[in-house]
Amino acid sequence: MDRRRGPRSCGSAGLEYLAIARGESDATAFSWEAAWDHAAGLLLVEEAGGTHLTRAGLPFSVRGGNTLPFTAARDEATARRVVELLSREAPGEREHRGIS
Repeated sequence: MDRRRGPRSCGSAGLEYLAIARGESDATAFSWEAAWDHAAGLLLVEEAGGTHLTRAGLPFSVRGGNTLPFTAARDEATARRVVELLSREAPGEREHRGIS
């Protein structure tokens, strides 16, 4: 399987979760926490051996209160790498927020 493809978005949380469970995608990230959009997909990923983590490094909770964004990934190492990437500030973000 060619895993060199870059980021993509299909516009459907359900299809993103399915792609991870089927081994067609390594990970996905979401910036919203509506339980009805994620509960079934997260279970699907877990049952396929994957995991999910918030930017704080904790499992996503369908009860809310998550540190967003969060990721669902094929394995723990991939999830942790995505969380690391999500936690980095974008270039210029500090200046935009008035932090020097």
